[in-house]
Amino acid sequence: MSKKKFLIVDDDERFALLASSKLEKYAKCYMASNGEEALLFFQHHAQEGAPFSAVFMDIEMPDMSGHEAVQQMRALEKEMGTAPQAEFKLVMLTAHSDVKNVSVSFFKDQADAFVPKEKFKDNLIPELKKAKIIN
Repeated sequence: MSKKKFLIVDDDERFALLASSKLEKYAKCYMASNGEEALLFFQHHAQEGAPFSAVFMDIEMPDMSGHEAVQQMRALEKEMGTAPQAEFKLVMLTAHSDVKNVSVSFFKDQADAFVPKEKFKDNLIPELKKAKIIN
């Protein structure tokens, strides 16, 4: 079985590198610094027949929010006829764990996990295991 691929989207390069270093033993990690770059990566890999198994999306970014980027990714999957069981797993990341962002992440974006950045180091791996994104 081929190794999983994760897309980490965050405008804070240091945080993206931290996430990548924590996740690299579970999957090949790609990083995008904004929503538009993430969409290009996402579309290219999907069209090549090697889609990302999970996307780690920062909610607050300039120009395009994480919610907007996710909605476009979900629309691309639908357009391409991706089967529901093959859709990417979504982990929303944010410095703000307010009820609105949590609700939008799970209900609108169909998130599998939500990890506040201040709890990232301790909560990431347990959350990913609970959501069955990693073993």
